[in-house]
Amino acid sequence: TAGREIFVKCEDEAEIKSFKGRGALWRMVRLSQDEARSGVITASTGNHGQGVAYAAGRAGIRSVVVVPAGCSPLKLDRIREFGAELRISGTGIAGASQAAQAAALAEGMVYVEDGEDPELMAGAATVGWEILEDLPATEAIVVPVGGGNLIAGVALAAKRLKPSVRIIGVQSEAAPAVVRSWELKRLVEMPCATFAGGLATPFPGKLAFHVIQNLVDEMYLVSEAELRAEIRYALATRATLLEGAAAAPFAALRRYGADWPARTVLIQSGANLSLAELEWVLADGVRS
Repeated sequence: TAGREIFVKCEDEAEIKSFKGRGALWRMVRLSQDEARSGVITASTGNHGQGVAYAAGRAGIRSVVVVPAGCSPLKLDRIREFGAELRISGTGIAGASQAAQAAALAEGMVYVEDGEDPELMAGAATVGWEILEDLPATEAIVVPVGGGNLIAGVALAAKRLKPSVRIIGVQSEAAPAVVRSWELKRLVEMPCATFAGGLATPFPGKLAFHVIQNLVDEMYLVSEAELRAEIRYALATRATLLEGAAAAPFAALRRYGADWPARTVLIQSGANLSLAELEWVLADGVRS
C-alpha cells in the first residue's frame, strides 16, 4: 500500500534458525554452580528444545529435551546434534511437559519451562529491544504466538522503550488458546491441532499471559491454509523458507493489515521446516 513500510525481523538467520537461543543462553548463564552440575530438562515441540540444547552445549551443561510424538524429524535431529538427550513422551506438549517435570524431580535436574521462565523471557525481550534500536520509528510489531514467551518479552522491552508502539499477536485457528485467553481475560485451555510447532500450545504460560494481558494491544487468528499459503509465497517470491509459526505475521498482514500503522515490523521467527513438511505444504496440505 502506498505510503506504508513493512519491515521483517529475521530471527531465522540465527545459528539454530529461530529466536529460541536468546533466552536459553541467558538461562544457562543464570544457573547456579549446583544447578549447572545437575543439568537441565525441558519439554518442547522443537525450537525451544533446540535452543536449550544449543545453549547447554555451549555452556558444557547436560540437557534433556522431552518432546511429544509426531514432532518434526528435522527439529529432533538438530536437538540431538546440539548434544541433548532426546526423549519422546505423550501425544501433545502438555503430556511432554508433565513427563519432563516428573523426570526433573526424579533425576534432580532443573526444569526449564517456556512461557514460565523469566530468564527465557528476558532473552526474548532482546528481539523487541533490537527492533526499536534499529528502527525507532516502528509503530507496530507483529509476533507469532505459541506459549507466549516471545510476545511477552517483546512487549516488555518495546513498551518500555516506546509506550505507543502497538504489539500484535497472531495464532492459528487450530491452536487459539492464547487469543481466547486474552479475549476472556483469564487462562483457558483449548484444543491444539496446528501443523505449526511454534504455535502449538493448548494454553498460555502463566507468566507470559500476565504480561500479554497487560501489554499486548491486539490478537488475531489465521487459518492453517493461510499459513501454508504464506510459506509458499515466501519461497516463490523471496526464496525464503518459513516454518509455520514464522508465516503467521505475514498471514495476519494479508488478512488484517489494512488498518495497521505505516511502519510495521513482522517477526520472522524461524525456518525449521523439514523437507517432508515442505513437500506437504507445497502440495497444499493434502495428506496422503
